[in-house]
Order: sequence, then structure tokens, then C-alpha cells
Amino acid sequence: MKVLLVRADGIGDALICAPLVAALRAAGHSLGAVLGAGNRAAFAPGTFAEGVHVLERIPWPRHGSTPESRRDALAGARAARYDVALIASEEIEAYAFARAARIPERIGFINGWEKPLKSLRVAPWLTRAHVRPASAQRERFHEVVTVFGLGKGLHGEPVPTRDLARLRPLVLGAPAAPHGRVALQTSAKFERAGLDAAAFVATARELQALGLVPLVLGDEPAFAREIAGAAGVEVAAGLDLPAWKAAIAGARALVTPDSGAAHVAGMLGVPCVDAFAAENAGAPARWSPWAAPFRTVTLDPARTSAQTGVRLAREAGELLLGATVR
Repeated sequence: MKVLLVRADGIGDALICAPLVAALRAAGHSLGAVLGAGNRAAFAPGTFAEGVHVLERIPWPRHGSTPESRRDALAGARAARYDVALIASEEIEAYAFARAARIPERIGFINGWEKPLKSLRVAPWLTRAHVRPASAQRERFHEVVTVFGLGKGLHGEPVPTRDLARLRPLVLGAPAAPHGRVALQTSAKFERAGLDAAAFVATARELQALGLVPLVLGDEPAFAREIAGAAGVEVAAGLDLPAWKAAIAGARALVTPDSGAAHVAGMLGVPCVDAFAAENAGAPARWSPWAAPFRTVTLDPARTSAQTGVRLAREAGELLLGATVR
């Protein structure tokens, strides 16, 4: 059968689907995907034999995709004549796309009475609906497990795989050369959560104090370079997505705020320290790295930047060394 995966969200959102993709491929299905311009290279080339149909999002705060990209993606999906669409998304546009693509079997999520208007709108577009909580605090399962459930009946695997030999090739086109550093993924978005530039600098310095060599990464080059310069460490900022994945793959470990980087590490087996904002109480259980050794840290805005940095670095040290770092 030809199966279309619809997940035009972030990089981590896409990679959460890797165990489902592995199971569908092993069952002999030919896969295609609807991805966004930002996550179109989240998977390795060749993962989707039927191709990747790309949606270009309209800039925030507007929703949806550009008419041109939707037209082209729909034309490609219709031409492929998919048998089944698995809609692993909360975006209404994803459901409308699968319907407009004229795919006979459409499987996706509704939220029941938690979001009755959305559920009533989306349910008629589906041939099979899976009910999931709308509230992150009420979600009991890891997102990998929830998404994996969409493939029930299309493969014979009872649980999502954690076998890195199956997952790694879905993420990387070729093995990455190890560089032995601890990758430090930076982001300015977590300042209010307690992870500001000074905390990243403190993390890099403490990693060095522990004998671990940091490599600063980030998709905001000026921010990443500022941190690397202040800490006196190497930076690899502004990499394209394949090169960025390779930098994580070659790392000894990754320290990151909750982001796509954690899920790259999670599907590659790279040990990961994953920092979450305090207001997202249920997020660590739902979004922790899947198939790699990991530790989660809940950020505390009341801590100083230095305290936060020291804690993140020492969590990485303990994860790698298997002993408490004092």
C-alpha cells in the first residue's frame, strides 16, 4: 500500500514519527510524507520512496501554508494516489490536506469533548479517528507511542522500536564522523524559562571544568556566536539541517533546551540532557528523547544563570561518567 504521513510541523514533531515509519517500511508499504519547509530534511534522503510534499508556512501569527506550496503539494499527493493518510498532527490544515488529496482512508486525531468544535469539524474528514487529550497535562503516553497508534492494522509491531540500527538510517543519510565534543544547542526562546545567554555560557564553562569540550550549535548564529565567544569555545552556527544533524550525531553528548535537537539525539542514540520550562509539567514524560540515554531537567527561573549552567553541565557529566559530579 501507499501510505502518506502528514506532519508539517517542527523537526522534533517529524522525528517522533520515526518508529512508525520504521514499522510501516518493514511491513512493505511505500511511504510519502507531507512536511514543512523547516522539517523537510528531518529524515534521511530516500526514507520516503513516494517523495516529500512540502508546505511553506505563512509567517506567524497567521496560520496555514502559502497557496502556491499547498497547490504544488496537493498536486504531488494526488498524482501519487495514496491509499492511506496518517495525520500525525493537531493542525486543522493537515486534515484538510489529506481530504483534499482524495486519499480514501484517512486516520488521525480528535480531542473529543475537550475541543468539541474542532473535533466536530475534523471527525467527518476521517475514516478512523483516535481520541487523544487536548491538554498536555492529561496526556499519559510518550508522543512516540501516541503517534505509533495511528498505524494499527498497517503493520504487525506491538510497540514502537528503540532499535538504533533501524532508527539511525531514517535520520542520517550516511554515518557521521565522531568529533567527541559535547554539543550545546542554544536558543534565545528559553530566556524567560530561566535559560538565558549567561546560563548557556555558564554551561559551556562548567563542561570545560569537567574536562568535556563543548561545541556550540544554534539556528540563531549571532546568539550562538555571542555565547561561544564569551565562553571561549568553538561554535558551529547557522548549519543547514543535514550538517546540523551530523554535528549532533558526532557528539559525545548533547545539552539542549526542549527542541528538535533532543529528538535528533533521541533517534540517533546520542546521550542527551533535555531542559524543559517549568510551566510544561507533563512535557518531560511526553517529549523526552526516545532511544538514547537521557536526563531531563526542569528549569527554575528563580535560579541564577550560573546555577542553571552548572546543573546542566553536571547532569551531562554524570550521564557520561555514570557517577555523581561534585
